Amino acid sequence: MLRLLSRSRPARQTGRRMHSSKTHYDETVVYKYASQQIKPVSLGQLLKYRRQPLSAANILDSVSYSQAELPVRLAKRVISFHRLPFIVGTNPHIARVYSQYYEAFDRLHAFAPIADLHAEWEFTRALERQTQLLVDVIPTIAQGFLECRPYMPSRDRTAFINELIRSRIGLRVIGEQHVALSFQLRDEQKAAPTEDVWVGAIHTRLLPARMLEQCAHMVQNMCEMHYSTAPAYRIDGDIEETISYIPSHLEYIACELLKNAFRATVEFSSQTARDAHPPIQITITKGDGYVGVRIRDQGGGIPKSSMPNIFEYSWSSMQDADAADDHGAGSSMAGMSMQTNLALQQGIGGPIAGLGFGLPMARLYAEYFGGSLDIVSMEDYGCDVFLKLRSIEGSVEDTQI
Repeated sequence: MLRLLSRSRPARQTGRRMHSSKTHYDETVVYKYASQQIKPVSLGQLLKYRRQPLSAANILDSVSYSQAELPVRLAKRVISFHRLPFIVGTNPHIARVYSQYYEAFDRLHAFAPIADLHAEWEFTRALERQTQLLVDVIPTIAQGFLECRPYMPSRDRTAFINELIRSRIGLRVIGEQHVALSFQLRDEQKAAPTEDVWVGAIHTRLLPARMLEQCAHMVQNMCEMHYSTAPAYRIDGDIEETISYIPSHLEYIACELLKNAFRATVEFSSQTARDAHPPIQITITKGDGYVGVRIRDQGGGIPKSSMPNIFEYSWSSMQDADAADDHGAGSSMAGMSMQTNLALQQGIGGPIAGLGFGLPMARLYAEYFGGSLDIVSMEDYGCDVFLKLRSIEGSVEDTQI
């Protein structure tokens, strides 16, 4: 939790300047930070502490970058909201996200330069708290753009959301990496050093098969809860293959893709009066510096006319939500309201999966570290989804955050 200063305590005791109680922000400060150039960090830099026990110097080096870089990136996001059409920017959901980004900027930039582990710990806890507060950014933005769709061209909306999500991924990777390293140092100080597969938030020997098994099991349970039935799933191929990756990224991608496969299979069985659901087939293959995943379903496929739109934000789901409003039932999740859908999707496929953001976000996550996501559809039969995950360790020279 973020530890706020008492008015009677001097700011130097925590390394944090006194936080302003102003109800509006000082634009000069935000623009000052936003005018600075982003300083990308390479994946090699994120992994540079892998083969040595962490030291205080390592953590202070990490926090120095985080403290300098994160306020700049947050300020740029704050300013990006200024460029939205006025009627869009004043939407309560979008205004809420705007306020969340400004609050995160205001909290983090207020810290004095950090020179010791006590001040670093205060910053780390504040950073952890702000990361948690930004968790619901995407579902909130989705609701806002649903309401503002008539007031902003699709191309501009897509560009804004793409940049917001890419920035959010970068902020979370940098922030969570430092938080994890800080906790890792303190864990090492309490116990004898052991070989660890973690470097901050990066798992250096992640088993995709195990993660996919966990995700498939969770999605299967959610499908069973909603439809009272669910298909089986099978995992085969190079199931012992490991990669260096951020588990939460793979978890989001996998849950989104599996949710689509399970739902399509059940709904197509209902439409065609199939006696039993064909299983979801998950195949893992080993490549040179990457792992490939194919998810195959027999859920009826995607109409050819719809294929060009499947990676557009809010394309089908917002249209389905409108149809639900007009006709009392939406095709997205069998007649549930958008609010119910939002709540359900917090537990299946990440924020608002199935509401038009899931697939484009999954592709952004896959591409962020040099991977890819492609879908091949056979109409009236099913889909093959091809996910390529490039190992972080194998792409350290090419990828910057």
